[in-house]
Amino acid sequence: MPELPDLEVIRENLAARLLGRAVREVRVRRPGLVQAGPPDLSPLSGKVLRDLTRRGKHLILHFDQNLFLLIHLMRYGWLWHGPSRYEVTKATTLVLSFDDGTDLRLIEPGTPQIAGVWLYPDLAQAEPLAKLGPEPLTPEFTLEAFAQALHGKRRTLKKALIDQAIVAGIGNAYADEILFWARLSPFRYVHTLTDEERERLWRAIPETLRWAIKEIKARVGENLFDKEIRDFLFVHGRAGAPCRVCGTPVGEVLMEGQRTNYCPRCQNVSPR
Repeated sequence: MPELPDLEVIRENLAARLLGRAVREVRVRRPGLVQAGPPDLSPLSGKVLRDLTRRGKHLILHFDQNLFLLIHLMRYGWLWHGPSRYEVTKATTLVLSFDDGTDLRLIEPGTPQIAGVWLYPDLAQAEPLAKLGPEPLTPEFTLEAFAQALHGKRRTLKKALIDQAIVAGIGNAYADEILFWARLSPFRYVHTLTDEERERLWRAIPETLRWAIKEIKARVGENLFDKEIRDFLFVHGRAGAPCRVCGTPVGEVLMEGQRTNYCPRCQNVSPR
């Protein structure tokens, strides 16, 4: 699933291509894709894209007349932008055709197709955004706010980091990386953290995410991409490979259906 660093690069690259362009035609190609708003998204026709932002794992397209289109790619969705003349594939669930002869297409191969879009006349009405925690790359993500969000939680650090109500935008991969750089075990419980460890975790979150954005951008440039770029990560997806810091084989455990990777030595994890 695309996470904050992936989506930030996608957002930036799409904005450079599409801001100021008017929607010529909208085609919704999967029933159930539109979670809020007219099922055919017809109000978007003729509207100009004025801004493109992100909140958590949602991309937000800001159009004329206060129309906001939210897109959540979920697990396998991705966005394609190119000439409208190219054939639309069966996996394409949404087509926004612009006045410059290009399309923005939401593509979701395989089944089930669970990506979603929402159209609102006011972002304050956007239910998917209502319960999201703070954005970790903004000034609102203070140590005090983070400590308050964690207060009273009796869950593992890994589970806390992927809770969108605590911090928005982090998923399985970057939770692993953040905990690696914070030198904390993913199996530790939130309530066992010392003040120093909590601050270390708080600092590792934006530092890791900003580093990842730079690494992804260095690899894709101004292009879009149809799968997550994770070759630079230190632990996630590297089970059995030597830790890039200490050489210890990277561990892997299945936690609640998700693979968790960690360095037993760097993160002080007991044998499992």
